[in-house]
Parts: sequence; C-alpha cells; structure tokens
Amino acid sequence: MKFDLEYLRQTLDPLPLKKSFLIGLSGGMDSIVLLSAMQKLCASSFPEATVRAVHVNHGLQGEADQWQKFCASTCSNFGIELHCEKIDLGSDSNISSGIENRAREARYRVFESQLQADEVLLLAHHLDDQLETLLFRLNRGASLKGLAAIPQRRQFAAGELFRPLLELKRSELHDYAIAERLEWIDDASNQDIQFDRNYLRQEILPAIETRWPNYRLSWHKSQQLIAEANEMLADLAISDLDKLQTTSSETISIEGLKQLSQARQRNAIRYWIERAGLPDLGWNSLQQLVNEFAASEKSAEGVFAVDGYSVGRFQDQLYLLVNQPTSPESLSWLPLDSPEITIQGSGRLKAKEVSGRGLAKHLLDCLDIRFRQGSESCQLQGRPTKSLKKLLQEASIEPWWRDRIPLIYRDNELICIPGIGIAETAAAADGEPGFELSWERGEA
Repeated sequence: MKFDLEYLRQTLDPLPLKKSFLIGLSGGMDSIVLLSAMQKLCASSFPEATVRAVHVNHGLQGEADQWQKFCASTCSNFGIELHCEKIDLGSDSNISSGIENRAREARYRVFESQLQADEVLLLAHHLDDQLETLLFRLNRGASLKGLAAIPQRRQFAAGELFRPLLELKRSELHDYAIAERLEWIDDASNQDIQFDRNYLRQEILPAIETRWPNYRLSWHKSQQLIAEANEMLADLAISDLDKLQTTSSETISIEGLKQLSQARQRNAIRYWIERAGLPDLGWNSLQQLVNEFAASEKSAEGVFAVDGYSVGRFQDQLYLLVNQPTSPESLSWLPLDSPEITIQGSGRLKAKEVSGRGLAKHLLDCLDIRFRQGSESCQLQGRPTKSLKKLLQEASIEPWWRDRIPLIYRDNELICIPGIGIAETAAAADGEPGFELSWERGEA
C-alpha cells in the first residue's frame, strides 16, 4: 500500500465536515508526515479548511525544549498555527502511576482542552502501533476490549478524534517522508529496550517479520475479529442488564444475576461498571466479585471495595457506589433561620412547616446534627424504645449510608431520624405548629 494525498483524501471521506482539523504533533516521523500531508491536501482539496497543531512538552528528556522549538519552526514553515503546552507529570494528581500512562493521560487532557466544537483531532497512529499495542496488552492479560484494534474514529471532547493512518505500515510512512524530504525528530529513548514497548519494536516484531513477513495482515484481521466479538459481548451485556437492573442504573438484581452463567455475569458486571465511566475491575477482582461476593449465600450485605469506587450488596441487590465521601462532621442547625442545609458527605436536610405533625416548632431554636457512633437508641412516636441499629435495619437503610444519615439532637437527646421517625417527646401535638424534616442523600 502506498501513502499519498489521494489515499489521505479517501480516508477522510467518512468525515461529514472537513473544515477544522487539529493535529497532535510530537515531532516524530509519523506526526510530521501527517502534518505535511494535511497541509498539502487542504491547500488542494479543502481550501476553506483550517489546520492547527498542538504539541505537548512532557519534559521527560533533556531535549524536550529543543523538540518544542523544532515543532514551532516546522509549523511556521508550513504556515500552520501551533499551540505548545508544557506539563509537569510529577505534580498532576489526576493521572495514574506508570510513566507511559502518566504521559498519555496528561497529553489527552491537553488535546481535550484545545479541541474546539466540530473540530477533528487527527492522530498519527499506524498499523505497527496497533500490533505493538496488541502484544503489549496481550502480555498483560487484557480483556477483549483491550485487545481490539485501536478505533479509527470516536467522539472526543467538543469534537471527534480520527486516525487516518491506521491501515499503513511505518515503512510506508517513512517512504513518503523520504520522498518529500521531510525532517523529523528521532527520539533516542526509543532505542532503549529496557522499556517494554521498545523491546517489542526493536527485538520481537523484527524477529516475527523474518519468519512471517505477512504477519501484520493476519494479526490485523484477528484484531478486527476481536473488535467484532467485543461489540457482540457489549450487546449481550446490554440485553442482560435490561433484565437485571432494578430501581436505577446503579443497582442490579443478585438473584437475576445468578440465573446467568458466570461468564455472562462477569460480562454484565464489566459493562455495568464501564458504562458508569469507572475503571475496569481487572480479572482477579472481577472473578472475586462474581464467584465470592455476589455468589455468597451467607452475605446479605457488605461492600466490595476497589480502587476509587465500591460495589455494595444489600437485600438481593448490587449497588454501584461511585463517590463514597469521608464521614461527615457534626454541626449545629437553626431551621427557623435556614430551612435547608447541605452536609458534606451526607446530603441535604430540609425543614418544611406543617401543622399537627413533625417536630414541635418550639424545639427548633437550635438543633445539633450528629452521626452514628454506636449504642444510640430512641423511642419513636407510637413505638417502643429501640436501638438506632435496629431502627436503621428495619427502615432498610443500606449499610454504607447508616453512618451518614443525619441524626437530629437537642440537648443531647436524639429527637429525629429524618425519613424514619420522630421521638415521642419531640412530636408536635394535634394543631400545634411543627416542622417536617426530610433528607436528600448525596452521591453514593
């Protein structure tokens, strides 16, 4: 296959609008080829289109600033606007560990911040990148989604992302670069085989090509089949979740889950978590969640904690607990002055004036909001005295909320559990002004 402007024009055909492009520019051969070809193509075929570039300076090599200057000079020669952004990987708390992941996640956040509405982000990934990624992820025991081909097109930020070079070998791009007499940066660190991806590129794949010269074609076909299988598994998961979900998308029926094979259980739960935008559980955690936590006949309630979120179990349901905050702190409240109060880590309390029910109005001069410590008890209106633990269980409060439900005290006496009941000694009498307290939960 030969790369030229006609090939690029045909590859861009699926894009309905060809007016604004943003090119991710590293300065390496691949992105320089894409930059040069897009500049020529737009001049000849899309004269009204705008082409910009963005360069992310990771600061990982001593030559990083020189690479930035090279990109600026190249774009100036091509008449292309360039945005450069220098990032500090060590100070960014939003990215995961591992230098490659850290650099990639930071780089894509820069792309996201720069991409304008209806603009297309073009990246220069090619076929060799695809196959390196396949081996890299295969060695890590990736799922079908991880082994599938890099998507050529997807929605991204305010616009979309498109990779026009995915079907091309690195050597075909190199032929174009030589023919056009392009200059680019050769990153010396790419030769260091201490890095896994470089080892694959320098040692493993050349040996495979010596034995099987056409391995790229066959492997790429396998990736496409993997991608199709992954799509079918997603369709199956959607169908299963439609039957499993109960009151909301954050809950699924355990009894219904048990009617599926373990493979379908894992598939449904994996998709359930993915659809919420949360990180993959990983094989070991997913196995434990399905085989032990959800399958247990003894455990009626509990929490399965993973990195950044949890899965809760209560009354034959699994709950996806996305943001469990720290335990809230006690505070004072004057409902007569502020009928609504937001409590960090709990939710929102509201006081509504009523008559003949709720808390007696004369008690609302100053209330204390506290949280469960243990050993509390209360005699709710018309009921015998019971422990708070028993009252919360009877009210079917999920265990992960029991320490975060706001408890209303006055003079060290528990007089109200919002949504559950009011103490006999604090209830408004018939015809007496009262206030009804309601609690709106925060995020689970």
